[in-house]
Amino acid sequence: MTATDTVLDRDRPGTGADDRLVRIEAQLELLLAQAERREAELEPLRDLAAEVGVLSGPAMASVTTRVAAWEERGYLGFARSSARVVDRIVTSFDEDDVEALGDNVALMLETLRDLTQPEILRLLRQTAGSVSHLDDPFEGPPPSALALLKQLRDPEVRRGLARMMELLRSVGADPR
Repeated sequence: MTATDTVLDRDRPGTGADDRLVRIEAQLELLLAQAERREAELEPLRDLAAEVGVLSGPAMASVTTRVAAWEERGYLGFARSSARVVDRIVTSFDEDDVEALGDNVALMLETLRDLTQPEILRLLRQTAGSVSHLDDPFEGPPPSALALLKQLRDPEVRRGLARMMELLRSVGADPR
């Protein structure tokens, strides 16, 4: 029933104020019943919101604490830098390059495993340290054959030469 119907009812003969009040009261009771149903439907949502509020505070504090610890230890900076490295890789290589890498990854890992043996790492470290401390060998006149032969009296020179000869033998060996 609309407001227009109520105005028209007032103008109709035989319709009293009591009848109008009864209809208004019936409408109010209907609206009140609908409001009570809506209230009952919303009550579980209010309870859920209260529970989420109670739980979300400590959860957010825990997440914030953990992220701050990661930042302090350098994990987030490492992740940012890693993302830049991955971006460079993605922009520098195409799909064919990745396929070729995949075909050779087992051989690369075997080589890496061999390179990480303690004796290989010691040799690489000694070589790197020796090369970094050398004077530029190409300055001045080259040593004479006699000067080179004199160096063969040093046991370390002979050991190094023997290792180099073994390396050259290994490199020159038939791979079959």
